[in-house]
Amino acid sequence: MRKITFVIFLAIMFGIVLGGCSKSATLDIDKDESGNEYQIFEANVIDSGERLLVYPDEESTEFKSADKISVGLSKVKEMPEAVKPGDRIKIFYDGIIAESYPAQITADKIESIGHNHIIDGFFLMIDDIYKEDPGLNSNITMIAFDFGNTELLSKAEIETLLAMAKKEYGLEIIQGTFDELAEQGLIDKKNLYFETGVLIGLKDIEIDRDKNKITCSIEKWRSGLGAVGWEVNAEMDNGKWNIERENYWIS
Repeated sequence: MRKITFVIFLAIMFGIVLGGCSKSATLDIDKDESGNEYQIFEANVIDSGERLLVYPDEESTEFKSADKISVGLSKVKEMPEAVKPGDRIKIFYDGIIAESYPAQITADKIESIGHNHIIDGFFLMIDDIYKEDPGLNSNITMIAFDFGNTELLSKAEIETLLAMAKKEYGLEIIQGTFDELAEQGLIDKKNLYFETGVLIGLKDIEIDRDKNKITCSIEKWRSGLGAVGWEVNAEMDNGKWNIERENYWIS
């Protein structure tokens, strides 16, 4: 009798475990007109080109594989005419993920969901200060970014801005504070000098509820005697961002 009870107990526990696994592995599946099944997830586009680099939504099954996924386009039957950083897309694929970093998949179809315009506003501000006082950029090989202790920018948004900067300026792009860069030996803290790069810092960031206005302080630092910055007010009007500077300073 004990043996039978134990077997029943094991069967119940096994069923519970399987039930739990099936819930956690629930997938978003779709079929085309031919009956082919596709796995689907939504993601933010970090970079675009012959392949897409995307940041999958954090609640997706794909995010458990990697926070960055390289999407092959060789088999795509349908996709928007242009896909660019900051776009939100829905990706249909066969469910096979190559375990690497970034992880790799091949898409069968891509649909556009929308675009994150906040990224465009921030990059316009970054580009504005990067081009100011170009002498500070002389002979640099990298740009470091410090986005401050803000929770207003998601990891996907920051990764997208970093990728856009790398493509636009063709330099090594890193992230870190002044102290972190000094600890890495990139900034000479004693002589206050960043020999190989500039540090672009944003702080006191505020974004309005409708996400069409941004205010922050921004600066570009090369040395104790080589820096520039100002307060920024950015506003999107009819899909276009406009920026205004206030309290300009230079050293």
